[in-house]
Amino acid sequence: MTDPTLNRRRFLQTTSAAALATSLASVPGLAQGEETDTSRILNYNPKMGYRRLGKTEFMVSEVSLGGHGGSGVEDRVAVLDKAAELGLNYVDNNIDGECDLYGEAMSRCSVAKRDRWFIGFASWPEKITTEYEDQLTAEGMMTNIEARLRSYKTDMLDMWRPVGATWGEGQTSIATMLMVSDRTLDMVTQVFEKAREQGKVRFLGVSAHNPKVFRRVLEAYPQFSVIIFPYLFLTQEFGGDSLLAAAQAKDVGVIGLKPFGAGTVFAQRPSQIQGRVDERAHVLVKEMLQEPRVSAVIPGVNVPEQLEENVRGSYERDVPPTDEDRQALRECTESFFANLPPHYEWLHAWRHV
Repeated sequence: MTDPTLNRRRFLQTTSAAALATSLASVPGLAQGEETDTSRILNYNPKMGYRRLGKTEFMVSEVSLGGHGGSGVEDRVAVLDKAAELGLNYVDNNIDGECDLYGEAMSRCSVAKRDRWFIGFASWPEKITTEYEDQLTAEGMMTNIEARLRSYKTDMLDMWRPVGATWGEGQTSIATMLMVSDRTLDMVTQVFEKAREQGKVRFLGVSAHNPKVFRRVLEAYPQFSVIIFPYLFLTQEFGGDSLLAAAQAKDVGVIGLKPFGAGTVFAQRPSQIQGRVDERAHVLVKEMLQEPRVSAVIPGVNVPEQLEENVRGSYERDVPPTDEDRQALRECTESFFANLPPHYEWLHAWRHV
Protein backbone atom coordinates (compact mmCIF):
# COMPACT_ATOMS: atom_id res chain seq x y z
CA MET A 1 0.00 0.00 0.00
CA THR A 2 1.37 3.43 -0.91
CA ASP A 3 1.89 5.92 1.90
CA PRO A 4 -0.05 9.11 0.96
CA THR A 5 2.20 11.23 3.22
CA LEU A 6 5.28 9.96 1.38
CA ASN A 7 3.65 10.66 -1.98
CA ARG A 8 2.81 14.20 -0.89
CA ARG A 9 6.38 14.74 0.29
CA ARG A 10 7.81 13.50 -3.00
CA PHE A 11 5.44 15.79 -4.88
CA LEU A 12 6.52 18.78 -2.78
CA GLN A 13 10.19 17.96 -3.29
CA THR A 14 9.83 17.68 -7.04
CA THR A 15 7.73 20.81 -7.56
CA SER A 16 9.83 22.89 -5.18
CA ALA A 17 13.08 21.94 -6.85
CA ALA A 18 11.68 22.96 -10.23
CA ALA A 19 10.37 26.25 -8.90
CA LEU A 20 13.69 27.00 -7.20
CA ALA A 21 15.65 26.36 -10.39
CA THR A 22 13.38 28.76 -12.25
CA SER A 23 13.53 31.49 -9.61
CA LEU A 24 17.32 31.57 -9.29
CA ALA A 25 17.69 33.37 -12.60
CA SER A 26 16.17 36.51 -11.10
CA VAL A 27 17.71 36.31 -7.63
CA PRO A 28 20.00 39.22 -6.75
CA GLY A 29 23.53 38.28 -5.77
CA LEU A 30 26.37 36.53 -7.50
CA ALA A 31 26.46 33.20 -9.24
CA GLN A 32 29.55 31.01 -9.13
CA GLY A 33 32.33 32.40 -11.25
CA GLU A 34 31.14 36.01 -10.83
CA GLU A 35 32.85 36.75 -7.52
CA THR A 36 34.83 39.65 -9.01
CA ASP A 37 31.66 41.63 -9.74
CA THR A 38 31.80 43.43 -6.42
CA SER A 39 29.18 45.95 -7.49
CA ARG A 40 26.55 43.30 -6.76
CA ILE A 41 27.69 42.65 -3.19
CA LEU A 42 25.64 44.47 -0.56
CA ASN A 43 27.75 46.80 1.63
CA TYR A 44 30.92 45.74 -0.17
CA ASN A 45 34.13 46.48 1.73
CA PRO A 46 37.37 45.28 0.09
CA LYS A 47 38.75 44.18 3.46
CA MET A 48 35.83 41.84 4.15
CA GLY A 49 35.59 38.30 2.79
CA TYR A 50 32.34 37.27 1.09
CA ARG A 51 31.09 33.76 0.48
CA ARG A 52 28.35 32.24 -1.59
CA LEU A 53 25.36 31.22 0.54
CA GLY A 54 24.72 27.93 -1.20
CA LYS A 55 22.05 27.83 -3.88
CA THR A 56 20.59 31.18 -2.78
CA GLU A 57 23.48 32.62 -4.88
CA PHE A 58 23.81 35.55 -2.45
CA MET A 59 27.32 36.59 -1.48
CA VAL A 60 27.18 37.16 2.28
CA SER A 61 29.83 38.64 4.52
CA GLU A 62 31.72 35.80 6.18
CA VAL A 63 31.29 37.63 9.50
CA SER A 64 27.62 38.53 9.94
CA LEU A 65 25.26 39.96 12.54
CA GLY A 66 22.82 38.25 14.90
CA GLY A 67 19.94 39.60 16.90
CA HIS A 68 20.98 39.02 20.51
CA GLY A 69 22.68 41.80 22.45
CA GLY A 70 20.52 44.81 21.64
CA SER A 71 19.47 47.11 24.45
CA GLY A 72 17.42 49.65 22.48
CA VAL A 73 16.79 51.24 19.11
CA GLU A 74 19.61 53.79 19.31
CA ASP A 75 22.01 51.04 20.34
CA ARG A 76 21.08 48.98 17.25
CA VAL A 77 21.26 52.01 14.94
CA ALA A 78 24.90 52.46 15.94
CA VAL A 79 25.64 48.75 15.50
CA LEU A 80 23.87 48.47 12.14
CA ASP A 81 25.51 51.55 10.64
CA LYS A 82 28.95 50.40 11.83
CA ALA A 83 28.27 46.90 10.50
CA ALA A 84 27.40 48.24 7.05
CA GLU A 85 30.54 50.38 7.07
CA LEU A 86 32.68 47.35 7.96
CA GLY A 87 31.16 45.29 5.14
CA LEU A 88 28.60 43.10 6.90
CA ASN A 89 25.48 42.45 4.82
CA TYR A 90 23.57 39.60 6.50
CA VAL A 91 21.56 39.93 9.70
CA ASP A 92 19.67 37.07 11.30
CA ASN A 93 17.05 37.52 14.03
CA ASN A 94 15.33 34.88 16.09
CA ILE A 95 13.00 36.38 18.69
CA ASP A 96 10.04 38.50 17.57
CA GLY A 97 11.11 41.39 19.76
CA GLU A 98 14.52 41.39 18.09
CA CYS A 99 12.89 41.64 14.69
CA ASP A 100 10.82 44.60 15.88
CA LEU A 101 13.94 46.25 17.30
CA TYR A 102 16.07 45.75 14.19
CA GLY A 103 13.26 46.78 11.87
CA GLU A 104 12.75 50.04 13.72
CA ALA A 105 16.50 50.64 13.91
CA MET A 106 16.91 50.07 10.15
CA SER A 107 14.21 52.65 9.47
CA ARG A 108 16.24 55.19 11.49
CA CYS A 109 19.70 54.30 10.17
CA SER A 110 21.50 56.81 7.97
CA VAL A 111 23.06 54.05 5.83
CA ALA A 112 22.09 50.56 6.98
CA LYS A 113 18.42 50.52 5.94
CA ARG A 114 16.45 47.41 5.07
CA ASP A 115 17.63 47.34 1.43
CA ARG A 116 21.25 46.99 2.58
CA TRP A 117 20.69 43.59 4.18
CA PHE A 118 20.06 39.96 3.46
CA ILE A 119 17.65 39.25 6.35
CA GLY A 120 17.03 35.86 7.91
CA PHE A 121 14.29 35.47 10.52
CA ALA A 122 12.47 32.89 12.61
CA SER A 123 8.69 32.78 13.08
CA TRP A 124 9.07 33.05 16.84
CA PRO A 125 7.54 32.10 19.25
CA GLU A 126 6.95 28.97 17.18
CA LYS A 127 9.30 26.06 17.71
CA ILE A 128 9.13 23.19 15.28
CA THR A 129 10.37 20.39 17.55
CA THR A 130 8.11 17.43 18.30
CA GLU A 131 7.40 18.72 21.80
CA TYR A 132 5.43 21.56 20.24
CA GLU A 133 4.20 20.20 16.92
CA ASP A 134 0.61 19.78 18.10
CA GLN A 135 0.51 23.57 18.49
CA LEU A 136 1.70 24.23 14.93
CA THR A 137 -0.60 25.12 12.06
CA ALA A 138 0.05 26.37 8.55
CA GLU A 139 -2.13 29.38 9.27
CA GLY A 140 -0.16 30.22 12.39
CA MET A 141 3.15 29.99 10.54
CA MET A 142 1.93 32.31 7.80
CA THR A 143 0.58 34.75 10.39
CA ASN A 144 4.00 34.91 12.02
CA ILE A 145 5.76 35.42 8.68
CA GLU A 146 3.45 38.34 7.95
CA ALA A 147 4.13 39.75 11.43
CA ARG A 148 7.86 39.77 10.66
CA LEU A 149 7.21 41.65 7.42
CA ARG A 150 5.58 44.31 9.56
CA SER A 151 8.54 44.23 11.95
CA TYR A 152 10.90 45.16 9.15
CA LYS A 153 8.42 47.45 7.41
CA THR A 154 8.87 45.57 4.14
CA ASP A 155 6.90 43.51 1.64
CA MET A 156 9.51 40.75 1.33
CA LEU A 157 12.17 39.15 3.51
CA ASP A 158 15.04 37.05 2.27
CA MET A 159 15.02 33.89 4.35
CA TRP A 160 12.48 32.34 6.66
CA ARG A 161 14.23 29.88 8.92
CA PRO A 162 11.97 28.15 11.46
CA VAL A 163 13.76 27.36 14.71
CA GLY A 164 14.14 23.99 16.35
CA ALA A 165 15.40 23.60 19.90
CA THR A 166 15.96 26.63 22.07
CA TRP A 167 15.90 26.95 25.82
CA GLY A 168 12.93 28.43 27.60
CA GLU A 169 9.77 28.02 29.61
CA GLY A 170 7.71 24.95 28.93
CA GLN A 171 10.45 22.76 27.51
CA THR A 172 10.41 19.53 29.43
CA SER A 173 12.41 16.92 27.56
CA ILE A 174 15.77 17.01 25.79
CA ALA A 175 14.73 14.03 23.68
CA THR A 176 11.70 15.78 22.19
CA MET A 177 12.94 19.36 22.12
CA LEU A 178 15.80 18.34 19.85
CA MET A 179 13.76 16.43 17.27
CA VAL A 180 11.80 17.65 14.25
CA SER A 181 9.36 15.29 12.54
CA ASP A 182 8.62 14.77 8.84
CA ARG A 183 5.07 15.90 9.54
CA THR A 184 6.33 19.32 10.66
CA LEU A 185 8.89 19.59 7.86
CA ASP A 186 6.11 18.86 5.36
CA MET A 187 4.06 21.67 6.87
CA VAL A 188 7.02 24.06 6.82
CA THR A 189 7.77 23.41 3.15
CA GLN A 190 4.12 23.87 2.17
CA VAL A 191 3.94 27.20 4.01
CA PHE A 192 7.21 28.27 2.41
CA GLU A 193 5.92 27.46 -1.08
CA LYS A 194 2.83 29.56 -0.47
CA ALA A 195 4.79 32.46 1.04
CA ARG A 196 7.31 32.36 -1.82
CA GLU A 197 4.57 32.36 -4.44
CA GLN A 198 3.00 35.38 -2.70
CA GLY A 199 6.33 37.21 -2.77
CA LYS A 200 6.77 37.30 1.01
CA VAL A 201 9.99 35.29 1.32
CA ARG A 202 12.69 34.17 -1.10
CA PHE A 203 14.44 31.26 0.60
CA LEU A 204 13.97 28.64 3.27
CA GLY A 205 16.43 27.75 6.00
CA VAL A 206 16.28 25.94 9.34
CA SER A 207 18.09 26.27 12.64
CA ALA A 208 18.31 23.52 15.23
CA HIS A 209 20.51 21.97 17.91
CA ASN A 210 20.33 18.39 16.62
CA PRO A 211 22.55 17.26 13.71
CA LYS A 212 19.99 14.59 12.78
CA VAL A 213 17.51 17.33 11.84
CA PHE A 214 19.87 18.67 9.20
CA ARG A 215 20.64 15.25 7.78
CA ARG A 216 16.90 14.65 7.32
CA VAL A 217 16.51 18.05 5.66
CA LEU A 218 19.48 17.52 3.35
CA GLU A 219 18.43 14.03 2.34
CA ALA A 220 14.72 14.60 1.73
CA TYR A 221 13.85 18.30 1.42
CA PRO A 222 15.50 20.26 -1.42
CA GLN A 223 13.35 23.28 -0.57
CA PHE A 224 15.88 24.21 2.13
CA SER A 225 18.75 26.43 0.98
CA VAL A 226 20.49 27.09 4.31
CA ILE A 227 21.16 25.25 7.57
CA ILE A 228 22.08 27.10 10.77
CA PHE A 229 23.75 25.45 13.73
CA PRO A 230 26.36 26.03 16.47
CA TYR A 231 29.88 26.15 15.03
CA LEU A 232 32.67 26.70 17.55
CA PHE A 233 36.22 27.87 17.00
CA LEU A 234 37.29 24.34 18.03
CA THR A 235 34.74 22.48 15.88
CA GLN A 236 36.30 19.85 13.63
CA GLU A 237 34.95 17.86 10.71
CA PHE A 238 33.60 14.43 11.53
CA GLY A 239 35.61 12.27 9.18
CA GLY A 240 33.85 10.14 6.60
CA ASP A 241 30.29 11.34 7.09
CA SER A 242 30.39 15.03 7.95
CA LEU A 243 27.49 17.46 7.97
CA LEU A 244 29.71 19.94 6.13
CA ALA A 245 30.27 17.48 3.28
CA ALA A 246 26.56 16.63 3.11
CA ALA A 247 25.63 20.32 2.88
CA GLN A 248 28.24 20.92 0.20
CA ALA A 249 26.91 18.00 -1.86
CA LYS A 250 23.42 19.55 -1.82
CA ASP A 251 24.73 23.10 -2.40
CA VAL A 252 23.21 24.24 0.90
CA GLY A 253 24.68 27.21 2.74
CA VAL A 254 26.01 26.78 6.29
CA ILE A 255 25.77 29.47 8.98
CA GLY A 256 27.65 29.04 12.27
CA LEU A 257 26.09 30.28 15.51
CA LYS A 258 27.50 30.66 19.04
CA PRO A 259 31.13 30.68 17.85
CA PHE A 260 32.32 31.86 21.28
CA GLY A 261 30.38 29.19 23.17
CA ALA A 262 27.89 31.78 24.47
CA GLY A 263 30.83 33.79 25.82
CA THR A 264 32.29 30.99 27.93
CA VAL A 265 35.54 30.97 25.94
CA PHE A 266 36.26 34.36 27.50
CA ALA A 267 35.54 32.96 30.99
CA GLN A 268 32.33 34.96 31.18
CA ARG A 269 28.59 34.49 30.91
CA PRO A 270 26.75 36.43 28.18
CA SER A 271 25.24 38.78 30.77
CA GLN A 272 28.74 39.63 32.04
CA ILE A 273 30.22 40.52 28.66
CA GLN A 274 28.06 43.57 27.95
CA GLY A 275 30.25 46.09 26.10
CA ARG A 276 33.58 44.49 26.86
CA VAL A 277 35.94 43.79 23.98
CA ASP A 278 38.20 40.75 24.21
CA GLU A 279 41.08 41.15 21.77
CA ARG A 280 41.27 37.38 21.31
CA ALA A 281 37.88 37.30 19.56
CA HIS A 282 39.29 37.95 16.08
CA VAL A 283 41.71 35.05 16.52
CA LEU A 284 38.80 32.68 17.08
CA VAL A 285 36.84 34.08 14.13
CA LYS A 286 39.92 33.73 11.94
CA GLU A 287 40.28 30.10 13.03
CA MET A 288 36.66 29.33 12.10
CA LEU A 289 36.98 30.98 8.71
CA GLN A 290 39.69 28.54 7.71
CA GLU A 291 36.76 26.20 6.91
CA PRO A 292 35.62 27.23 3.40
CA ARG A 293 32.31 25.34 3.58
CA VAL A 294 31.02 27.66 6.29
CA SER A 295 29.31 30.57 4.52
CA ALA A 296 29.34 32.87 7.56
CA VAL A 297 29.80 32.93 11.32
CA ILE A 298 27.61 35.07 13.57
CA PRO A 299 29.28 36.15 16.82
CA GLY A 300 27.24 37.97 19.43
CA VAL A 301 27.61 41.76 19.50
CA ASN A 302 26.61 44.36 22.08
CA VAL A 303 28.52 47.42 20.84
CA PRO A 304 30.20 48.61 17.62
CA GLU A 305 33.67 48.09 19.12
CA GLN A 306 32.99 44.36 19.37
CA LEU A 307 32.07 44.37 15.68
CA GLU A 308 35.41 45.94 14.83
CA GLU A 309 37.21 43.24 16.78
CA ASN A 310 35.21 40.42 15.19
CA VAL A 311 35.74 41.54 11.59
CA ARG A 312 39.49 41.49 12.07
CA GLY A 313 39.07 37.72 11.80
CA SER A 314 37.99 38.22 8.19
CA TYR A 315 40.30 41.12 7.38
CA GLU A 316 43.29 39.08 8.62
CA ARG A 317 42.03 35.63 7.64
CA ASP A 318 45.01 34.80 5.42
CA VAL A 319 47.70 36.22 7.72
CA PRO A 320 49.76 33.34 9.23
CA PRO A 321 49.03 32.77 12.93
CA THR A 322 51.45 34.23 15.46
CA ASP A 323 52.63 32.77 18.76
CA GLU A 324 50.16 35.13 20.43
CA ASP A 325 47.35 33.73 18.27
CA ARG A 326 48.22 30.17 19.23
CA GLN A 327 48.33 31.14 22.89
CA ALA A 328 44.89 32.78 22.58
CA LEU A 329 43.48 29.58 21.08
CA ARG A 330 44.90 27.52 23.95
CA GLU A 331 43.53 29.89 26.57
CA CYS A 332 40.07 30.01 25.02
CA THR A 333 39.94 26.23 24.63
CA GLU A 334 40.71 25.81 28.32
CA SER A 335 38.08 28.41 29.23
CA PHE A 336 35.44 26.69 27.11
CA PHE A 337 35.82 23.41 28.96
CA ALA A 338 36.17 25.07 32.38
CA ASN A 339 33.29 27.53 32.16
CA LEU A 340 30.54 25.91 30.05
CA PRO A 341 27.42 26.06 32.30
CA PRO A 342 25.07 23.05 32.62
CA HIS A 343 22.40 24.52 30.32
CA TYR A 344 25.00 24.76 27.53
CA GLU A 345 26.47 21.27 27.93
CA TRP A 346 24.82 20.33 24.64
CA LEU A 347 27.43 22.48 22.85
CA HIS A 348 29.89 19.62 23.36
CA ALA A 349 27.94 17.72 20.71
CA TRP A 350 28.95 20.38 18.17
CA ARG A 351 32.68 19.88 18.50
CA HIS A 352 32.40 17.62 15.45
CA VAL A 353 30.09 18.18 12.47
